[in-house]
Amino acid sequence: MFLLGYLLDDTEENALTTKEKHWALVWHDEFNGTEVDLQKWSFEYNCYGGGNNEQQCYTDRKENAFIAEGLLHIVARQEPFSGPAHKDDHRDYLRTDLSITKPFTSARMRTLYKGDWLYGRFEVRAKLPSGQGSWAAAWMLPSDSCYGEWSSSGELDIVEAVNLGTLLNKDTGAKETRVHGTLHYGQSWPNNVYSGFSYQLPNNQSPADNFHVYAIEWQQDEIRWYVDGVHYATQTSKTWYSKYVAGSDLIEAKDGAPFDKRFYLLLNLAVGGDWAENVNDKGIDKRAFPQTFLIDYVRVYQSIASNDRQ
Repeated sequence: MFLLGYLLDDTEENALTTKEKHWALVWHDEFNGTEVDLQKWSFEYNCYGGGNNEQQCYTDRKENAFIAEGLLHIVARQEPFSGPAHKDDHRDYLRTDLSITKPFTSARMRTLYKGDWLYGRFEVRAKLPSGQGSWAAAWMLPSDSCYGEWSSSGELDIVEAVNLGTLLNKDTGAKETRVHGTLHYGQSWPNNVYSGFSYQLPNNQSPADNFHVYAIEWQQDEIRWYVDGVHYATQTSKTWYSKYVAGSDLIEAKDGAPFDKRFYLLLNLAVGGDWAENVNDKGIDKRAFPQTFLIDYVRVYQSIASNDRQ
């Protein structure tokens, strides 16, 4: 069976049959053109470090993001680059600011102001990068920070992976093959909290060796994570929460917050940072770069049930 230009195996086809009973496709990018579709995506341009002390500058250059052979390539390169100290949405942001220099470049793309959703199924078919210091992610942030600054208004990570292929266990010689699905919530930094789960592919497969479908199903009061149709994690509103400051008072938001507002999509490949540099072999292996995050498609579905289509 063919769907939008690629061949499905039996597992994917069976999952599709089940999915079609519950979800309707409402937005997608198959990356079949010659250029990134700027009606769907914007590039961030800064050397802010992602709030995690990451070592890349994000650019909008074709050296860091381009489409070829039906795939989006996000490429992290070792090269010095200077750019803005603040993230793009900061009140003091200036694109012409050259005050920060980082040793790597990469790309971070988002659908902010171009596509956002409340609830749905979100799929990314991708081949992840490897090497110590690599940190790829497909994730979501709120379009409006209704409950305050990060992460009281939430963050929803569809898939993340750091340092794939590096040493995970010195005693067994096992390599890093985990992917992660995570929620961030609670209060604004530094009182933020998170909860999540990791998943390993069968037979010690590495997510850096082939393409896999990473997905979440986000419905009112419940979020589920999948890899290649395998449901590996669920979180509910019984465990997440949001608190925000109003005057001198700390207010607990209504049930379901912060995952009851519209969120937009992001794709990025970071280098280093507080997570990647402090696990596995530690630091950044410059010999591992350049690294490429390959994305075949991004698709958004919404529930056929009328009460869950937003």
